[in-house]
Amino acid sequence: MSDGVNLKRSWLKETLLHFNFIAALHERRKIRRICVESLQLYRQVEIEMPQATNTARYVRVIERRSGADAGAVLKIMRLAEESFATWPVERPLNFRDIVQYMAVTDGLTTDIAVAGVGSRVVDFALHIVPQMIPADL
Repeated sequence: MSDGVNLKRSWLKETLLHFNFIAALHERRKIRRICVESLQLYRQVEIEMPQATNTARYVRVIERRSGADAGAVLKIMRLAEESFATWPVERPLNFRDIVQYMAVTDGLTTDIAVAGVGSRVVDFALHIVPQMIPADL
């Protein structure tokens, strides 16, 4: 191949890598924002419902964050449990599971056109959410 063709391919590859990096930064920032907003909602609900169970609080947070009806909230909780609380070891659903599920599904629905987003969103959520959401909620 001529040097011109190699140079053009190199430039294109570098440009695409740059956009991939920017997309990754955007995804990580979005997951952090979801964590912060979800934790703020949880703390508000905790004050409003001091005697409620964690599960009841999770329901209220999901309702407020997503605007989902009761049936959709239960589906979100079931899917979060199936996705995060039953593998690799089955355990009770916790708030981290809920936030991880919301972060992943939000990332997949808004950035679906970006190549490679699916696997990165999951990886980013599994890394970021536990750093930002306390384990005891």
